[in-house]
Amino acid sequence: MEREAAELFEEFKELTASEFFRRNKQMLGFSGKIRSLTMVFHELITNSLDAAEEAGILPEIKIDLKRLDKDHYILRHTDNGPGIPERYITKVYCTMFAGSKFRNIQSRGQQGLGCSGCVLLSQMTTGKPAKVVSGYMEGDQLKGVEMTFKMDVKTNKGLILERKAADVQSTGVSIELHFKDVSYSLSEQGAYEYIRRTIIGNPHAKITFRDPTGHKYIFNRASDIIPPLPKEVLPHPKGVTADDLIFMAKHTDKRRFRSLLTSNLSRMSAKRVNEVEKVTGIDLNKRPKDMKWDEAEEIVETFAKMDFMAPPTSGLIPIGKEQIEKGIREILNPEFVATTTRKPKTFRGGVSFIIEAGIAYGGDSGRMVGDQRKAEIMRFANRVPLAFDQGSCAITEALKSIDWKRYGIRDLDNAPITVFVNIISTNVPYLSTGKQSVAPEPDILHEVRQATMKIARGMQKYLRSKKAAKEEAMRAKVFESLVPVIIREAAVLAEKDVPEYDTVLAKVTRRAKYEEVVQEDVVQDE
Repeated sequence: MEREAAELFEEFKELTASEFFRRNKQMLGFSGKIRSLTMVFHELITNSLDAAEEAGILPEIKIDLKRLDKDHYILRHTDNGPGIPERYITKVYCTMFAGSKFRNIQSRGQQGLGCSGCVLLSQMTTGKPAKVVSGYMEGDQLKGVEMTFKMDVKTNKGLILERKAADVQSTGVSIELHFKDVSYSLSEQGAYEYIRRTIIGNPHAKITFRDPTGHKYIFNRASDIIPPLPKEVLPHPKGVTADDLIFMAKHTDKRRFRSLLTSNLSRMSAKRVNEVEKVTGIDLNKRPKDMKWDEAEEIVETFAKMDFMAPPTSGLIPIGKEQIEKGIREILNPEFVATTTRKPKTFRGGVSFIIEAGIAYGGDSGRMVGDQRKAEIMRFANRVPLAFDQGSCAITEALKSIDWKRYGIRDLDNAPITVFVNIISTNVPYLSTGKQSVAPEPDILHEVRQATMKIARGMQKYLRSKKAAKEEAMRAKVFESLVPVIIREAAVLAEKDVPEYDTVLAKVTRRAKYEEVVQEDVVQDE
């Protein structure tokens, strides 16, 4: 028996964001036991770093992970940031798509899903509530509050179960969450490795971590410089779509479309607006709300044919080559390190980005596989480690395309080196909502290659010097073992005393001079 259309739509339902991600938690990166726990660390650490930097505080984070049973953990995460005022606590931890990052600005996170996603995963796997203690300033007064709450996925809001004043000594937030069906691992994609890499990309941070075995790791900061805050930048004409223009038109307070273009787009002067008007024949003095879709399309097509100055880069704040080197030396203690920060470039014609790279050789560089050190690729986006989906990432693709033999590395996979690459942008082109791999934009691939090859040349010089020094030392060893014997035997045959031969031997082996040259080469490379 056929059903009427009205009957079919009686079961029509509307999902809140929380309900949607409850059913699709893999879209938040929560897939697999190891990955899920690492993503929790990622979200909490990222939010703590952002909060501290925005408040002008050197970040200090303490993480305590306890195992209650197989795949059942309690995570306590504490930071020294500005804290969260009481009225915002449930919004931060229980409301999806809520936050202060929905701007065209360089940011570690841009979706407003992080902390609330962690609470959702905890609730889904254990049914336990979250517990937060927050210390924050209200005027000149330090206040503290302790709250226990759950997320109401039907309303995308928090349900406060218990609330009381807390005695706090300083600002900051401590959150306690229960998790099941997750796993702690020391592997390359585990939570410990995520912390280790975070410190390299954020040398101004200090993280203390106690693992489930009770072992305490202290990752000290290598720098006392707090990164300057990035500035919000306007979209570039080359980077907007017809939909962007229609959206701006519907949500602007400007009376004329002409004014909307000059105030909402970078590099868009009154002269440029006149050019657009002349080419398209569209009256740009009309009200923004009167703009039609086909007109918006025509304007965007005109933008594509025009020459504009590159988008402003004042909103991009790179780590800096000196800071990257400090982070690498602190964690890897390498024999050799080289770093670089490239000049800003654009992809898709209108999105600015900066590529930074570092390479470390020897010491603790690379990763241990059995008893051998193999190459390690550390990928970052806006200082955040990208721990997963390495094979599909543009950074990996660019590095694999380099002829490493030219730089003294016969086999990249089996070399004791670590390659660090960080992309800085207000709009990193991720391949998925998990934000773990970068799309293979041609301009990005080119810049990663250029940055890496530049620092690889420094490593090549170092490896040549090291190889030459080793060969010279072997030759010197032969002379040092044979020449004294020959001199003594010759003296016996000549019936004379054995002469002093140290000065002559040094000249023959050229050891002193060569060591001086090698040292000069290394200093110049650094």
